[in-house]
Amino acid sequence: MRIVNSVLGDATGGRWQVVCEYSRVLSQRGFRVLMLLNEAHLPDLEQIPAAVTVERIRNHGHYDYLAAHAARRCLQAFKPDLTIAHCSRSVALLKRAAKGVAPVVAVTHSNKVKRLLPADAYLALTAHIESRIKQAGPPASTRPCYLVPNMIDVGDGRCPAKQRHDPPRIGALGRFDPVKGFDVYIEALGLLRTRGIPFQAVLGGNGDERQHLQEQARRLGLMGQLEFPGWIDAVSEFLAGIDILCVPARSDAFGLTPLQAAVAGVPMVLSQAPGHREIARDGEHALFSAIDDVAATADRMQQLMTDGALSEQLRQAAHRHVVERFGTRGVTEQLIQAIVSIVKYYK
Repeated sequence: MRIVNSVLGDATGGRWQVVCEYSRVLSQRGFRVLMLLNEAHLPDLEQIPAAVTVERIRNHGHYDYLAAHAARRCLQAFKPDLTIAHCSRSVALLKRAAKGVAPVVAVTHSNKVKRLLPADAYLALTAHIESRIKQAGPPASTRPCYLVPNMIDVGDGRCPAKQRHDPPRIGALGRFDPVKGFDVYIEALGLLRTRGIPFQAVLGGNGDERQHLQEQARRLGLMGQLEFPGWIDAVSEFLAGIDILCVPARSDAFGLTPLQAAVAGVPMVLSQAPGHREIARDGEHALFSAIDDVAATADRMQQLMTDGALSEQLRQAAHRHVVERFGTRGVTEQLIQAIVSIVKYYK
């Protein structure tokens, strides 16, 4: 079977990792895979498997008819059975390019599904997103929709041993965007400082909010305790160097960071964002705080810092849960079953 795997809009961070993972697992299972990418926003191509063909096209938005024409030429030459679109721009362009060639399947990386609804089928990362597609009504609600979560390599399946730093080291990681809630993380650290709780902290990442976040840390007197190392490429090394991970997102469809932390055996404080609630359960796999609740976020971090038995229990349980539910092998089977079913539906 021939599959086009496309991302013609933003191809950074977690979305790009998912795009590459799709190409990797599908090519390993014998599928012929063509990755269709935006020439103007080329990500790290070293992550693309050698067996995968790559085509680049110029495009300037959802309504770029020249880009749709270029994409159609690629599709007609490749003759795919199915095209996968990892953003709304990919959906818009491929719906024009793939007409009469192959169905377009949208992968829902966001809780905002409106611009994905014109696709012929959907791969929903969470049940919450799946329900939003169903609630959109016909014709979207009548089209094939399969729940396929993000996947992660779980290694040998054993939870790594952890030796806590003294004082404990609290980390956060991601793109510096208001939706990530890193201002909540910094305010919570400031609250811990006023309580006299000893800690060190690190905020890995970069983005438009960097200056604002650094000014916030300076105002709270945290610059001696909070590091800003910049964008993190080696996430596993970052996680190995912290004792607690805080993910205070205001909205998160299905972040990879909590999965990575669980595999690394790092206990977590998560927000009540919908994606987090589908990855883990409060008090069983992680500790949760309400979105934008600084005091609760500080309380949960302090709880993990002072209760070693709880911290160990949560990290072990989260590791088992992610290995069983989100490991690459199992999710790959879900992905392939969904693809085969969609192809059969449209034949």
